[in-house]
Formats: sequence, structure tokens, C-alpha cells
Amino acid sequence: MQELANLESKLGTHAAAMRVLALEVCADRKRLPVVFPGLPRRFGKDLLREGRITFGTALLDLGAFRTCDLAAALLLLQVAVTEAEGFDLYEHGDIEERAMLLRALHVLAPSALTVRMLGEVQRTNMVLHLEAACCDGDLLRRTVGQPGFGVVEQNRMLLKIAFLDLPLARVFHAEQLANQELSRMLQDLATEREAAGRSIWRDTDRLISRAPVAGTIARILGGLEHGDDGRRLAAVEGLILLNRKDLAPFAIERLAREPRDVVRKLLVQAAG
Repeated sequence: MQELANLESKLGTHAAAMRVLALEVCADRKRLPVVFPGLPRRFGKDLLREGRITFGTALLDLGAFRTCDLAAALLLLQVAVTEAEGFDLYEHGDIEERAMLLRALHVLAPSALTVRMLGEVQRTNMVLHLEAACCDGDLLRRTVGQPGFGVVEQNRMLLKIAFLDLPLARVFHAEQLANQELSRMLQDLATEREAAGRSIWRDTDRLISRAPVAGTIARILGGLEHGDDGRRLAAVEGLILLNRKDLAPFAIERLAREPRDVVRKLLVQAAG
């Protein structure tokens, strides 16, 4: 209860109004699809001036939430929204309302609604919705293991994140989901993009190095010579994660020619 009170306090003077709405919906469930779209008007769209917090088993960055997103999360939490009710809000919501619902999932315990919503997001190329569902929290990792959301589904979601070029660091604890099938998928995607003359996901090397497969070492060593600083940084981080002494000479050789201090420091570690 204290955690809930602390989260409510982030709404400031609007907290009492949110509780009134929750009681209204609990008294008449038909009010939910009426109340929910009006949250931005009632509570505003200002970004919260907060950082990372824990709520139950969840880790999330409230700095990515607007006041209406937090109000939505608290409302759905306190009325114990059902899968049918949540999907109805998503199906009939506009772009912003859907984003609001997807961000709210970070506060709710993973459930059939979470699995269904992640499935919807995986089938869209709407970056806003993928960000709302997967970024700035550990919802993806916490959902793995729910009925209907296993390794296959998590890999598809991570591949979508790579395809839309979202930073791995924003998907909290996603590195724990590394596996060899995902590595093969990411390497195939990288090869396809390179063949088409397109840039590849900068975080590719950071994930494939955690579950190496055929071609992983060659790709990471090639990344050490890439002209993009971010790609070289990811490659040397991948080299460190591989933790193979026989690859140290490649770090030593690159160290003599590396112009960026941040990359040089990691090359020293990889060469150690």
C-alpha cells in the first residue's frame, strides 16, 4: 500500500481526482471507456520529473511517463482492469490513447492482457507504441513465461526493436533474454540490411556476444574497424563479453589506431 501511495503522490494535487474516477469506474464498469480517453484533458500531458523507480517487481523510468500515462496506470490498477476491458480500450483508442494504455502496462502485473498487447505491438511498425510497451521499463522481461509468451515471442519482439532501431539500454534487462536463436535472427537481419546498403542496429554486437553462434566472432571483429563510433563501441563491448583470450590480439592491434578515448579504454580491457 505504501508503494501505491508513493506512486499516487507523483500526481501531486491530481491524486485525489484520480481516486474519485477509480471509485466511479468500480461502481459502473461501463464508465471505463468513457473516463479513459478523457485522462489527458483532466490530468495533462506534462512529462513527470522523475527517474527510475521500482513498483512491486517492476522497474520503470517515470521520466518517460506523462501525467496522463501515470493516471491511466493508477486507474487501471485500482479498478483491476480485465483483459477484455483493456483490449476494448486499445481497439477503440486513438494513437495517443493506445500509447497511454501500453505505458500503463508497466505498472500492472503481467497478465493475459499484457501478452495480448505485446502481440499487437509486435505486429505494428508504430514506433510510439513499441516504445510505450517495451522501453523505459522491464515489462518485456517480466512477461516472459506468461502463457502465450515464451522464447519465440520474446525473440520476435526483440527483433522488432532491432528493426525499428530502438536502443537496447531502454529495454531494461533485455540482455538477460539473449539466446542463440535470437543471435541468428539478429545476424540475418544485419546481413540483409548491409546488403541493402542500410545501417544495422548498433546494439547487435551487445546481444549476439552473449549467445554466440557461427559468424558472431567475425561480425564483432569486423565491427572493430567500422567507421561509426557507436558501432565500434558496441563491438568492443561484445568482444569483452565473449571473454576469449585468443581474441585479445585483435583488441591490441586496433588499440594503436583507435581515436576515441571511450573506445580505447574498453580496448585496453579487452586486450588485458
